[in-house]
Amino acid sequence: MIMEINYREFFMQKMLIMFKPEDIEVSAKDFISTYASYIEDVGIVGKGPDGYALYPSKTAPVKEEHIDFFEEWVRLNDALDIHGVVGMDFYTDGWFARDPKYQTLNDQNVKMEHQICPNREEFWQYGAEIVKEIGSYPINEILLFGTGFIRDHFCFCERCRNEFAPMVDQEPDRLSYAYLTENSEYHEKWHEFRSGKVHTGLQYLQDAAIESDDTSDREQPLKISVEVLLDPETGLSEGAKSEYGYDYARIGEITKNVLINLFPWSPDIPTKGSSEYGELVESLYFVNEFTRRGGRASLFRWGVTTVEQLQELKTLGKDVGIDRIVSTFHYPSDYSRRRESAIGNY
Repeated sequence: MIMEINYREFFMQKMLIMFKPEDIEVSAKDFISTYASYIEDVGIVGKGPDGYALYPSKTAPVKEEHIDFFEEWVRLNDALDIHGVVGMDFYTDGWFARDPKYQTLNDQNVKMEHQICPNREEFWQYGAEIVKEIGSYPINEILLFGTGFIRDHFCFCERCRNEFAPMVDQEPDRLSYAYLTENSEYHEKWHEFRSGKVHTGLQYLQDAAIESDDTSDREQPLKISVEVLLDPETGLSEGAKSEYGYDYARIGEITKNVLINLFPWSPDIPTKGSSEYGELVESLYFVNEFTRRGGRASLFRWGVTTVEQLQELKTLGKDVGIDRIVSTFHYPSDYSRRRESAIGNY
């Protein structure tokens, strides 16, 4: 538990904090009334990586003990004109991934029991329903986590094999990662195939956000900010395109908002002035084009617990033209498993 004094410090620094109800030991009303004068925007988890919703969902399984807190929290934010943000995990869904037919797997048939294969139209529809449910509340924005593939080595499920193998003159059951990487043309087709799935899924969710606007009293459209992972282990922003299936320009066209998860698998952000810092700044150059086309980028980091850590992020933000910093006081509940699968040796 973070000491209360830190909340005020962080709010005064204008950081958007993403809370879980269990972070807070008082009622939503007591917390908001204590800090409202310092808060411009604030976030709450709506659906976590365990797959459970914190509101009375008709689509996802529900954590009943958090419903009252969630509903009071978003209602008070709306009443006080606080920019209300809700976090939602997408393919990182432990409950849904208990079903083996939805799990993503590598070419050795090793299944990931915490991650859904992004090549699933029925799961895009599932996510879209959740966006509409969350969007029915008086909120301004959804932060969408877990939006891509685990790595370039995924996915080799039956559906992905059957769809992709004919594109590279191979039998589905003989398709392997080595076969793809030995031929640059095939490897590029693999990247295009996966990227197409990632962005079609995002379009389903964006369409659902627009639909929710039509049935709510929101003055401004509901925003969806898409998490993209940026880590030296996976080649920073350019490597992330190949590894995770992102296309920053397409995200800009679809949702106009990107949430850059900085160094999710590495403990420290490089110090300003170091060569590593220069590489990081250079890798964030895509932000210029993203914002020039009307998009907005935010920097995100898990587990920021000191103002010094926040200042590091603000310094980086200033150097790359990003003015919004988002963080949590914690790491995801499935972080160790997620990190292991993301940087494992395949």
